[in-house]
Amino acid sequence: MKRPALYIGIPYALGLLIASKFDILSWGVILLTAFGILLYRRAVWKYVLLSTLSCLIACCHHEDVTGRRQADFAGREIVFSGQITEKTAYSSGYANYVLKGIIQEYDVSANIELFIEDDTLSYGDTVTVSGIPKLISSSYLFDSERYTSVKNIFLRFEADTEILEIQPLEKETLRSIIYHWRERMKERILSHMDTDTGAMLTAMLFGDKSSLDYSAKTALYRTGIGHILAVSGLHLDFLALCVSWILEQCKAGRKFSFLIIMILCGLFVICAGETVSVKRACIMILLSQSAKLFFRQANSFNSLSIAVLILCLENPFVIHSAAFWLSCSGAFGIGVLANFMTKGMKTKTPEQKFLKNMIAFFWVFVAVLPASVLYFREVSLISPLSNALIVPLCMVSMLIGVLGVVTGGSQPFAEILFSADNSLNHLILKISNLLAGQSWTHASSDSEVLLFVLYSGVMLVICCQIFTRNKKFTSISVILVMVTACISVNIENFYQSGDLKIAVLGSAKNCLLAVRQGSDALLIDITGESYAPNYGVTYLEQSGVRTMKNLYLCSPKAKSIQRYDEYLTFFSTNELWLLKETEQKMPDLSSAKTYLTDEKELLFHGAKIRISQKQVEISYADRLCLCTNESTEISGIPDILTVYGKSQNILPECGLLLILDENTCYLPDSHTYVNENNLEITISKNGSCRVRRLYGDSE
Repeated sequence: MKRPALYIGIPYALGLLIASKFDILSWGVILLTAFGILLYRRAVWKYVLLSTLSCLIACCHHEDVTGRRQADFAGREIVFSGQITEKTAYSSGYANYVLKGIIQEYDVSANIELFIEDDTLSYGDTVTVSGIPKLISSSYLFDSERYTSVKNIFLRFEADTEILEIQPLEKETLRSIIYHWRERMKERILSHMDTDTGAMLTAMLFGDKSSLDYSAKTALYRTGIGHILAVSGLHLDFLALCVSWILEQCKAGRKFSFLIIMILCGLFVICAGETVSVKRACIMILLSQSAKLFFRQANSFNSLSIAVLILCLENPFVIHSAAFWLSCSGAFGIGVLANFMTKGMKTKTPEQKFLKNMIAFFWVFVAVLPASVLYFREVSLISPLSNALIVPLCMVSMLIGVLGVVTGGSQPFAEILFSADNSLNHLILKISNLLAGQSWTHASSDSEVLLFVLYSGVMLVICCQIFTRNKKFTSISVILVMVTACISVNIENFYQSGDLKIAVLGSAKNCLLAVRQGSDALLIDITGESYAPNYGVTYLEQSGVRTMKNLYLCSPKAKSIQRYDEYLTFFSTNELWLLKETEQKMPDLSSAKTYLTDEKELLFHGAKIRISQKQVEISYADRLCLCTNESTEISGIPDILTVYGKSQNILPECGLLLILDENTCYLPDSHTYVNENNLEITISKNGSCRVRRLYGDSE
């Protein structure tokens, strides 16, 4: 058994994943699979038994006991004392803190979020609070529950929490020193560079994307190089490579070199916020470097499996992390799959080297694709090319930034470096914006057919490689899966091309309508919620919309228009219609002409739409969809009725009834939805209607 870790680590992670999805059925699935493999290949019984045992142990450990104990305190008044380990301040004066401490009286360790209107607390302060924590819940915009569970955070104190005591940090720790140094460096970078380029550099160096605007992030992700914004294995590998080269030039001994690299990697992990991807890279690098001490050859697959095992043992909830799967699949693609598939290729000429690199990047793209489709709204189709051409520029930018930071960020030499980095980052953003604006560079991942074909294809490819061990057959199976996925998605889009989809978006009593057919859409913002642009663009991107020409604001606000201007960068909005006159000066929406009217009627792919300040009527396929305020008189009986704001009056009987107010006398049933936004209503050409929740279970 040459690589025992390979048959423990990865099966353990898969066992956690299977158990979290199927619970009791997972035992049967694992045992039947193991039994089938043993019947087919008896020579591998040792490996199969070891993998099965690891998988079954994971099934028993798939839920963290500490997490369940913390969740028991939701809705109960408690006193909690903890130290601030993370801080996120907002321009509104609010701040979100992560406290690591103990629930007093019960002596239960916990990590808890504190969201209050006070951004003066500092990293390392010990805060004692009293209040009633709530379970963290997800929304259409963000899966907060899964994201925080990876950090072992299950409870949240909100603005009505009472702060009993604040104890400032008396003695600096290593973590606090690094944190404060990092904050100073970010301030100096942003003071010496433009807003967008400086924000991009701080994201690349420290993983802080808070200063980077939405359009810039979208451009980088659509181009396929968004991973540079998250301090990950790429950054740590780059650091280890540079340090290793310097130590080799200095002819340092193996033990001394390993010690230096271990210390630097540990400091880097703390500086990067101890993210999952950086921890994974640190473990793999240290395993690789330690092999030199014993005159052994490190194996990437074995190192990856050990890293996966350590991370899963540390926190079983890590299997719900997008960073975990993207980092691990990326490491597998770079260290295992790409090397295996390009082994033996000639590299004598520059053309042959370039071809080999492009093929290697393609296989990395294939390895990361399943996780990307699952966790992101859009998938870059030019990732192999952009990673080969643009990432080297990003690496140069990071190297210049590191040199500027090392000099303290305030010396004349640092200013010269930051000026050069400013120009380079401008070039990277310009290229990314150009590519992101092209429809062929990215594709939507919101398709159940795509997910089914893709993940069925993953199993096919794995089986093909295990049973044939032939590169050619494996390559053919990958190509067939990708072609099948493309054809299936296009067939699905063809059959749905005549359907009109009306999405009711927003939070609480707020309402934003997104009307689309195929890849065309328009937005009707009725209540003017400040975060309406986030909901609207999230839906458009997830649905694969290519054209969004018109935006209608029934309650126009300057802040909303500014946010729409940022979020709709790649949709080229031509017309902005304001349905209400206001004395407040409205900012311009880039590339859009502004019109003012009391009422607007239009045709949209056969649908008749009538928009006023408090009501929207949509007629399609002999169906009437009405969205209105409760105070507005409802004439007739619409087929689909959406009521925002307060809803206390008796409403007419409708085929579908959506009431956004939770304080209503109506009870939810098969055709009545209460206190639910983020629903998509589909009206087909024959007049049939169906409703789909945009998160959670569909109906």
